[in-house]
Amino acid sequence: MAYTGTKARILDAALDLFSVQGFEGVSVKQIAAAVGIKDSSLYKHFASKREIFDTLLEQMNERYAETAALYQLPQGQIVQMAKEYGRGDLVWLKKGCEAIFLFFLKDPQASRFRRMLMIEQYKNSEASATFQSWFVDSALHFQTALFGEMSKQGYFRPANPETMALQFYAPFFLLLCQYDGKPEKEGEAVRRLMAHVEQFAAVYQIESGENR
Repeated sequence: MAYTGTKARILDAALDLFSVQGFEGVSVKQIAAAVGIKDSSLYKHFASKREIFDTLLEQMNERYAETAALYQLPQGQIVQMAKEYGRGDLVWLKKGCEAIFLFFLKDPQASRFRRMLMIEQYKNSEASATFQSWFVDSALHFQTALFGEMSKQGYFRPANPETMALQFYAPFFLLLCQYDGKPEKEGEAVRRLMAHVEQFAAVYQIESGENR
């Protein structure tokens, strides 16, 4: 759900502070001061700091789902998705990989929210579950299913799909951490990411001239 006016300013200021100091390290007074309002005025919009945090979680879950939907077909269509990725010589895979990478690296909300989750994952069970889902479980589950199906269809060489997913995703996350907060190196980050995808394909992809 999108918010406007003071409510939106409160959420933005809170996210800015949470991404640096974590949820526990920020007070309602600090958030109100960052917005330029009194504590009492903030409580007219949110009942507590926890409600602000929950609203941010809800917003980012929605934004993540919307962004992912632009580059991934539903899981029920994994057979067709693997076929399209294979026929397109990994062009779709590169585009989707770059889009999700840049979303978490530079999107004003997503990048700050990612930092907040990394700080809070050891203190807040919901933040920990969200971090695990977004940056570990969902990514590996999707890639395992995709690469396994691409092997079945003859686009990739036979291999353990879980291991393939680990090999593909680990550099993605490492580069995300390496280039975090370095907007001037965005082009370098994307080039290295694309080089990784091409190297991965060189290992597993079956060229069109080979027997399938």
